[in-house]
Formats: sequence, C-alpha cells, structure tokens
Amino acid sequence: MPKDKAVSGQAEAVVIPEHVQQELVLLRGFRDLVAERTAYSMGVQAINEEMREKTEAERKASTEARKFLRENLETFIKNADVEGYKNALAQIESAGKKLKEARKPFVEKITPLRRGIKYIDNIAVPESLKELGVTVQPAFSLSEWIKKTLEERKKKARKK
Repeated sequence: MPKDKAVSGQAEAVVIPEHVQQELVLLRGFRDLVAERTAYSMGVQAINEEMREKTEAERKASTEARKFLRENLETFIKNADVEGYKNALAQIESAGKKLKEARKPFVEKITPLRRGIKYIDNIAVPESLKELGVTVQPAFSLSEWIKKTLEERKKKARKK
C-alpha cells in the first residue's frame, strides 16, 4: 500500500519553468511600480489638502480682489476711474504674489512627486508592459467596466 505523501510529511518539489519565474519577477516589479505611483499620487493629494487649509486666507484675499474688480469694472469705465482700476489691479497682483509665496513650500514638495508620476506613466509603465509582452494602443473610448464604475460613483456622489 503506497504511503500518502501529505500524511508522511514529505513535500514534493515543484519545478517552475524558467519563463514562468521570469514573468513572476516582472509582475512583482510591475506591482511595485504601480504601488509607488499610487503612493506618489496619495502624497500629492495629502499635500494639496494641507496647502488648501494653510493658504485659505491668502486664497480668499486673492479671490476677493478679483471679485472686486469684476463687480466694479463697469463703474470704473462709467466714471473713467483709471486710478481705481489700476489700484484694483495692484491689489490682485499683490494678493497673487502673497498666495504664490504661501504656496511655495507646498509646491516644492509636490513638484518632485508629480514628476515621478509623469515618469512612471509615460516611461516606466509602458516599458514594463513591453517587457511583459503587452502592446498598448491608444484608446478612444472607455471600457465597459470603467464606464459602469464611473456612473456608480457619480450616482453615489449625487446622493450625498
């Protein structure tokens, strides 16, 4: 009577073909690449959120300055108030400079992350797909599962 190998504790060695091992290595590398890209994207979102919170006053001042000009432009024209118009433009420029300065440290953190994302999207992923034997062609319409997912997300957003 033959012994059951699982019962006897003997493990049978599984031989994995070389091409399968190579593909597993490539797939793991691709997985790591996509994970890195996703991490960069999440970092950009987190920094943007922090920037939005910490530059709220400067953003509001810039918005108010532009709003003031937009609302009073007709008055400036009717009254031929060139000085008032120039002052409004100066306020917009000043508020814009303050906002740009407030955003500068955040932009310095975001820029390398965005460059990394761009590199991964435009160079690393296409090259990885070529290594895996996949030829990607330009697409001009969404796949059905993406359309369905986007529609579901839109419906959920409307319900909120």
